[in-house]
Amino acid sequence: MTTNTHQRLDNKVFSMASTLFGFGENEVKETAKTQLTEPLQLSGRIIAIYPAIIEEAFSSTMDNYRKYIASYNFKTCAENELIQAHNHSVKEFCKSNKLTEIQTEYKRLFLLHNEKNCNARNYNEAVTQFCTDYGIIVEKKKIQTVKYATEVVFQNLLHLYNSQLMKRNEKFIKGGITSKRPIEEFKINSFLVTQLKRNEVISIAICSKTVRNHRKRLEEAGVFVEYHFAGANRPVEVHINPEILVVLDVFTSKLKRSENKELRLTFWNVLPDNNESTRTFINEYKKNENVENISQDFRSSSEALTPSHLFFTGTHTSKEAICTRGARGESQTKEKTLSDKLQELILHPQELAVNLANGDYHDYKPIDIRYLYKEAFSGTLTNEEFRELAIQDFFKSISKIYKSSTPFAGSFKKAINLYYQNKWIAFTGNSFNKSVLVDEISQIRWRIEWARKWFVKNEFTPLFPYDYFDMTRKTSKEVGFEYTKAKWNEHLTAIAKYDALKKKQQSSVTKRKEIINYSKKCENALNRFFKNKLTYSQLFDYVEQNLPVQYLEKLPDLILKKSLKANEKSIAITEEEAVKYSFYEF
Repeated sequence: MTTNTHQRLDNKVFSMASTLFGFGENEVKETAKTQLTEPLQLSGRIIAIYPAIIEEAFSSTMDNYRKYIASYNFKTCAENELIQAHNHSVKEFCKSNKLTEIQTEYKRLFLLHNEKNCNARNYNEAVTQFCTDYGIIVEKKKIQTVKYATEVVFQNLLHLYNSQLMKRNEKFIKGGITSKRPIEEFKINSFLVTQLKRNEVISIAICSKTVRNHRKRLEEAGVFVEYHFAGANRPVEVHINPEILVVLDVFTSKLKRSENKELRLTFWNVLPDNNESTRTFINEYKKNENVENISQDFRSSSEALTPSHLFFTGTHTSKEAICTRGARGESQTKEKTLSDKLQELILHPQELAVNLANGDYHDYKPIDIRYLYKEAFSGTLTNEEFRELAIQDFFKSISKIYKSSTPFAGSFKKAINLYYQNKWIAFTGNSFNKSVLVDEISQIRWRIEWARKWFVKNEFTPLFPYDYFDMTRKTSKEVGFEYTKAKWNEHLTAIAKYDALKKKQQSSVTKRKEIINYSKKCENALNRFFKNKLTYSQLFDYVEQNLPVQYLEKLPDLILKKSLKANEKSIAITEEEAVKYSFYEF
């Protein structure tokens, strides 16, 4: 019944309905079967709740783009070689044969109607058909490859596309809509690309015409598909090739790709090992998920898929051979990654509470923020693990305020549970993204230091941990940690005022230096004038063209003052010479 209903809807109405209300995955798949021949079809669209092109999704999309363009340019170069051979044959044919009047006229008419065809491939297809009918007398156009500058434009277009998706996500979040729906088309406004700024500097200094040229080149390459022109006053609507585009579903924190897309760009093939078990890794993992040390059986299977094993040039060994390497199985020379080291720092909440009560972290040094930033953007910890690491690092750091008191482990355990349940959790119930949480850590560390200094200054004993970390204690009289957030906001306000004052001082310094520079220029010009190196007209023109207006207005007075000083100086010199002369006479 659902499929029949969708068949009666036209494409525009169905797209509107799926965008507003969303459809289940099964309904989308069933509907896509009936619309394979329609433009803007749903079969290749990514299905997500709150799609975004950020972080890993952006990196994966750019990696796919580079692989796709490399393959496209390789094919285009091969195609251009055939075009060059065809054009050489046309020249040889025209040299050795004289064209008839019919051939000449048809060639002129063909070029008149097809020369302005923007798409080189369509033009070459028409040339092939023409040469089949009238002889090899028309040359083909060379197909342009995608240049490196187009990648920069594509990056900025992805930024605009992400902004468009985030605006749509905001609307659906406010409406409480969490149903899956196809990702919307990309509305390209060439002018907006030219206005993008990074740190108050224009990202790419190009015009709208250049952006349109790059967009057309990407359309020819197949990066942009399903082009739709809705008028000169509306943006162009396209879709990004599903082989390239990867989005992050903010709702589920999972990367999304096209459902019917198969991975085509591979750099190696994994050859089958007849000695390997044919059961799935999922079943194997379920069997061993409660075991502390996973069996060597599973490790050898997972290691066979890593890039280091794919480039191994020796003879493949069986499971039994791998297991005979030693009692510990895998090589002991393997170094732990940053993610592994950070994961080892995560303790059980009860163990952490006992350690805090014993005062084991009174001299604790927090994790280097640089390591946390590296983990946030390129590590393998999950968002939940990273949040747990940040909470435990917070309690270890703030335990310094309890040096002079002895809270019970139970109070610490209740405070830890409180933070586990409420701290750094989004409205969806999921943990903050690592890239967002790492910025919160810098803020929380400043607040910890402010609280420590306050307790030392006022010689005040802090409340028990569960009471002190109660998130409802937000005023200064309640003496809770949440009050430090108000101090953090005051700190940000003070920084903003300081930055404004600093900019004002820099502006006044610049103006002062300009005034000094102008006065020096005017003084040098007057000196040259009195040394007969400049005429009055030249002096007047110089001041008019190089100095502010007030210098031009005061120029006669300056000349007069300069001349009076020169006369006084000459009179003083004359009197001095007269005194010397009279002295010699005497």
